Amino acid sequence: MKRFLCAVLAAAVIASPVAAFASGAIPDHQGTSMEGIEIGTKPLGNAVKKYFDLFKAAGDQYGVDPNLLAAICMQESSGINYSYHDDGTPYPAWGIMQIEYTLEDEFADFGERTTGERWTLEQRLDEEKAIPFAAWLISKSLIRYDCDYMKMIQAYNFGQGMLNKIIEAKGDDWLSERANAVQYTTDWPYETYGDAQYIEHVLRYYHNDIPYVGAKIRLNGKLMSFEDQYPMLETISGNTYTLIPIRGISEALGADVSWNGNTRAVTIKKDGRKMILFVDSDSAVLDGEDVQLDMPAMIKNNRTMVPLRFVMEAFGVDVDWDGNTRTVIMTY
Repeated sequence: MKRFLCAVLAAAVIASPVAAFASGAIPDHQGTSMEGIEIGTKPLGNAVKKYFDLFKAAGDQYGVDPNLLAAICMQESSGINYSYHDDGTPYPAWGIMQIEYTLEDEFADFGERTTGERWTLEQRLDEEKAIPFAAWLISKSLIRYDCDYMKMIQAYNFGQGMLNKIIEAKGDDWLSERANAVQYTTDWPYETYGDAQYIEHVLRYYHNDIPYVGAKIRLNGKLMSFEDQYPMLETISGNTYTLIPIRGISEALGADVSWNGNTRAVTIKKDGRKMILFVDSDSAVLDGEDVQLDMPAMIKNNRTMVPLRFVMEAFGVDVDWDGNTRTVIMTY
């Protein structure tokens, strides 16, 4: 029984398997060991592949590996879809699309926050609405479980409350208790609860097919959450830079941030220092002095994104990069 999202998708699965990725293939996974979990042993179906662009856009925006979104969709695939667009083409009947009534209000709130429109339950099959919502939900779960993808994936199936009960009871041995989840329910009328092998089923479809430019931020050891746009990696002339939504990180550091729509400039003030950055310009002003940036600030999903290292180091923040986990380590 799903508590996050549930669904069906009629998908054509290619029969021939491909080689498995090594354990720990998800770049920023940490926590529960993936030892013994087969990763990437089955291919995605074409019905899932045709939505790669949506997976990529949502994944990059919300800091979720788009390949994981595709893997979850593939696992949720079953049955036939009988819902159709106005032009007669079928909606993809995905679990990631078929939002349960328990998420109706959250789905509506998300739509209002991101588009100004409160989405209705009837719109849950619209892939352009449901995929970003799913990515947002997963991003919150990844923060909650500190990038432990094993916990996040199982919570997607069991629900956070149920999984937390099992973890509380069994600690690091929570994986072995999944099959007994029904024992942790209250007034549950069935003999089983959810899919105890959901992690294994999802990760067998995990492939690094979709380019992912997302990155995580740890500030003083704590994983940071961003509401509308997560940090991104941008490559220019062979050099890769991390762009970060300036308001979220500046406020986390206790800086004052203001935006001038006429000049398209963001001003950051902290500890007597003042920085002005201009959108689409590689020039900035730091304490009255003109400086050159490695890359310009830009607007992404209505958020001003700035080159992280230059801005943070200007305000006394130590910055390091962990390429193995795609994580920026900041100490302040």
